[in-house]
Amino acid sequence: MSQAPDARSLALSALHAMRRREAFADAVLDGVLGRHPELDARGRGLTSHLVYGVLRWQNRLDAHLARASSRPLEKTHPLLLDILRLGAYQLLFLDRVPDRAAVSESVELARRSGHAHASGFVNAVLRKVAAQGPDLTLPADPAMRLSLLFGCPVWLVEVWRREHGEVGAERLCRAASVIPTLTVRIDLAAASRADVLAELGAEGVTAGAGRWAPEAVWVEGAGDPRALGVVARGGAVVQDQASQLIAHWVAPQPGWSVLDACAAPGLKATHLARLTGEGSRIVALDVHPHRVRMIEELSRRLGIGNVEVRCADAREYRPDDGRLFDAVLVDAPCSGLGVLSRTPDAKWRRSPEEAAALPALQLALLRNLADAVRPGGILVYATCTTLRAENEDLVAAFLAERPDFHRTPPPPGPVAWAAVTSAEGDLRTYPDHVGEAGGEALDGFFGARLARSHE
Repeated sequence: MSQAPDARSLALSALHAMRRREAFADAVLDGVLGRHPELDARGRGLTSHLVYGVLRWQNRLDAHLARASSRPLEKTHPLLLDILRLGAYQLLFLDRVPDRAAVSESVELARRSGHAHASGFVNAVLRKVAAQGPDLTLPADPAMRLSLLFGCPVWLVEVWRREHGEVGAERLCRAASVIPTLTVRIDLAAASRADVLAELGAEGVTAGAGRWAPEAVWVEGAGDPRALGVVARGGAVVQDQASQLIAHWVAPQPGWSVLDACAAPGLKATHLARLTGEGSRIVALDVHPHRVRMIEELSRRLGIGNVEVRCADAREYRPDDGRLFDAVLVDAPCSGLGVLSRTPDAKWRRSPEEAAALPALQLALLRNLADAVRPGGILVYATCTTLRAENEDLVAAFLAERPDFHRTPPPPGPVAWAAVTSAEGDLRTYPDHVGEAGGEALDGFFGARLARSHE
């Protein structure tokens, strides 16, 4: 593409690179935008909105395109399909973009991307999408209906229907389809929540206190959160309230030695470091060198010096000096089905086979890391998924093997745990109030708090 890139061409580049490299959308988008600092805030915002919008509604967009196209979508060149999806998203979901502009810009994208021969095809399909309008005839099958209505894969809808019933499945599908609430975790050692809210107000930003986590502040209409003064100077970091609750669920005490075994990008490790204070020792592990660097970079940016970063496989890790930890957090790799509003690409990247294979990895992590907990210490197993196989069932399997561990009650402290504690005694949040302004919003997280016996 020879001319200066605009939001639509950058969104196309990001979508195409993501699919070609099977990469995560946030990393690809950061890279694309980072190469074009000349793009203004509006252009950057529209680029992100287009990418995440296409990912959020991919199967619904494809249903509209299939209805309007004489050519099967699976026989359409992948780059052209991304162009069609971008155009259809603008036609069906963006009221401020005139239909004529959405079609003409898509045709121009086809020409500039080396597919001038297909510009007539793009024009015809998108004009027909515009003429047919946003309504679709939904299938009678309940799972397929929810799938198209809320942009979720059928296999996932079927799992949610089995575990949570029709109403629960619809609630989870709806939450996965909306633009999420922006929440930051402020550094209470640097400023009170009231002071941060006053600062944000002075910047013209609408913000308020989160209900669930004492450090949480929700922000509305701020654009790139990195531009907020409190974030830019290291006084806050973007983190959902449910994620913030995990460090409080560990409830580390001042001076404790804590292991965060799957720590990248470092949000929970740095939170644990703030909760324990300077006399503590936080060891943060990750198996990938580039993710280890992410933890180091975040710790530096937040001015936290008591996080020791290690590159190691948590399935095999042994404490360097043989000393056991007061607490170990296993924030395990998981299917991520509780945070799909933030990672809509995961809806199409995950498979039922992959989800079914994860518990073996998660149990292997717990088996090894349990031995790093001192007698009387705490082991917290956490995920950001809704699936029982990765949560309650996994913990039950571990406890059956390790009678020296048992569930322990919610810890004392600043969080009202009763509203987010399950009948089994675990931390259990579901995606709720996602995308709404206000302090109620939560992602879907799970946490089991296990104590090791003294004997």
